Amino acid sequence: MVKKADWKTMDMPEEVEHFNMEMKLTADGLENLKEGHHPKEMEDKWFMYFENDKFYLHRSWTGFCIYIISPVPDSDILEVTVNRNKKQYTETSAERDKIMVTILLNSWSKQGADNRELMMRWVKQLNKPEST
Repeated sequence: MVKKADWKTMDMPEEVEHFNMEMKLTADGLENLKEGHHPKEMEDKWFMYFENDKFYLHRSWTGFCIYIISPVPDSDILEVTVNRNKKQYTETSAERDKIMVTILLNSWSKQGADNRELMMRWVKQLNKPEST
């Protein structure tokens, strides 16, 4: 099981945004996620560990905490806290963040989800102006 001390990490800054998202995680998928994710090569941009009933997702190169994800018990709801410190993370769209969180959790949960369509949606979202 991956632990926080396995990687250089920084805590979530004060500048954050919160949102909820729906995502079905199987019992096996949740257990796979709880094992964490340790980057194995330079192209692997994420480090994840599970602590105090929350998933912490950090950028592997900087150690910046980008997402804290709290599964709501007995539901398919995830409560997400996202880094909004512009010096640490330049994304400003909660919609793009929801797609990225889904892609990452799909990959690490090993539930067999195909992320190609999600990646195409994420790229298309890059070209959309931010709604206010």
